[in-house]
Amino acid sequence: DLMFTPFFVILSMMLVGLLVLGPLLHFVEAGLVVVVKALIHIPFGLGGLLIGFMYPLAVMTGMHHLFIMIETTLLAQTGFNPLITLCAMYGFANAAVCFAISKKAKNKKVKVIGTSAGITQLLGVSEPALFGITIRYGTKPLMVMLAGSALGGAALSILGVQANSYGLAVILSPLMYIYDPYQLTTYLIVGLATFVLTFMATYLFAVPKEVMIVDEDN
Repeated sequence: DLMFTPFFVILSMMLVGLLVLGPLLHFVEAGLVVVVKALIHIPFGLGGLLIGFMYPLAVMTGMHHLFIMIETTLLAQTGFNPLITLCAMYGFANAAVCFAISKKAKNKKVKVIGTSAGITQLLGVSEPALFGITIRYGTKPLMVMLAGSALGGAALSILGVQANSYGLAVILSPLMYIYDPYQLTTYLIVGLATFVLTFMATYLFAVPKEVMIVDEDN
């Protein structure tokens, strides 16, 4: 039982995965690519607005890993990856929220956590910032972050910016646009504008009152 049960379970699941789930998910992938392409090409930046808004929500549930499959298909078919471009402003907006809360907070622990999470986000890991700061302190920081991500995606969509690779986030993400001076310059300007505007909106309107209380250790 110890020898053959695991063997036959793994063997049967492998066959099901290769012969049933693989072909089935291939059709699902093709459908997702069609849907995403349609969203990307919605005029007046509305596609970028929707994708920029939805991507952080996908990260919350772990569904953002599906985007890699779609990005790979886009790169194979066109040589470009506009999807990661429209999603990229999430990182700038999320980092800005963390730094704004850290800057204005009077609680020493929040300052340390906010700065640490913001730096981590700049390096490409968003979960500490998303779950440790942005979601943790109510809906206002979350709404500001979603708005920043969405507006940044809309701006990049209108300006026709698109990456030619994938896998890089925030600080390193400009490397995906060095193939063209216009692409690189525009991406940097929109990224910095997204960061600054989200930082200001958070600092002025979305810092929760609870972090403004000085902790007893101070």
